[in-house]
Amino acid sequence: MMRRTAIRALSAAIVALGAIGAGGAGPGTPGGLTGRRVDPAQVLPMHLVVPEARAEVAEIISEHSFHHRGEAETFPCDPQLYLSLLNEPALTLALWQDLSSSPVRLTAVAPGVYQGTDGNGTTATWSFVLRSPQLHVLLCRMEYHNPKGSAHLEGRIVLVVRTSYYKEATGAPWIQHEVEAFVKIDSRGWRAVARTFRPLIERLLVDQLQEAGWFVSLMGRLVETYPNWAEQVVSSHPGLPSEIRGQFLQVVARVRRPNSSPGRPELAEEVVADTR
Repeated sequence: MMRRTAIRALSAAIVALGAIGAGGAGPGTPGGLTGRRVDPAQVLPMHLVVPEARAEVAEIISEHSFHHRGEAETFPCDPQLYLSLLNEPALTLALWQDLSSSPVRLTAVAPGVYQGTDGNGTTATWSFVLRSPQLHVLLCRMEYHNPKGSAHLEGRIVLVVRTSYYKEATGAPWIQHEVEAFVKIDSRGWRAVARTFRPLIERLLVDQLQEAGWFVSLMGRLVETYPNWAEQVVSSHPGLPSEIRGQFLQVVARVRRPNSSPGRPELAEEVVADTR
């Protein structure tokens, strides 16, 4: 029971980010999973985190149950388009849901604050606690209730996205980003089963973080390749504020390529399955 509960809750919370759904370097080596205590000041410029969240962010980082920093990913993308997708997770999810029957739902409840559900018992609230072109930090509070039982799990995540921007000799823009997560399980009794289930959850955390970074880069490439599709989806989506829609449509018009496709993207079945 705990195995299924833990996996679903952690998966849903991090997929909510991916639906948001990423240089700089944190402690340790990329790809490492550790349980050691970490100094928050070595991970983030804590003085830039919003004051009301600073203590909680520091607690999660220093007392994490799980930690992973993904490998850096480099891909071609316009910086303004990339930031539009990263800063507005509900917009990015709207594009994805036009291509997939994902049950994930995400709603903006305040500027920079989002509530989501995975459709299987997990709810999460994500909020930006630091946001700049080079560094995004999100704080998540998640909760899982087994729809068919009494299992209950609560946890919190600090998710860090570090971004660098480059240009080729031709002037073509490139992005490099990496995603790092600190997860703290708050439910009672977790430590008693942590030894048994840690390898399973660590593997899940690695996979989901990799997908989170890949998700944003994929959406950027699709928007640049299929601008008509992106404009149609965003223009007709009732859940996106008009200001966000307008700003995004301006970005799409600016990055539109002369040889862009007028059609709609079609994803391979294995791609859709891997991101559900």
